[in-house]
Amino acid sequence: MKLTKNQFCTYVDTYQKMIDQENQLLELLNMNPEWAPSEWLNNYYEMLRDLCELPDDPHYGNDLDWFCFECDFGRDETMNKIYSANKSSPWYIKDSSTLYDFIMRKE
Repeated sequence: MKLTKNQFCTYVDTYQKMIDQENQLLELLNMNPEWAPSEWLNNYYEMLRDLCELPDDPHYGNDLDWFCFECDFGRDETMNKIYSANKSSPWYIKDSSTLYDFIMRKE
């Protein structure tokens, strides 16, 4: 991980705000998501993903992918928990700070 916890949280939270704003604009303008700002958002995410240097699972991506896309930045309470290998109590990943702590504990 090339980022400090503060940098990681700032960049992930910024990405979340960008996605939320894009979704609001698309809904207001009744537009197709295939527009130029989507490409900018994708490029920002790829840069963030590269800076995190997280290992990828060929089928599932990595923890950042999961957090952003599968559990909607921790807002989907049906998806925002991760069990450790020994099936002890789960981690509830509700924000970027908790995700960072989880990633650092795994490394």
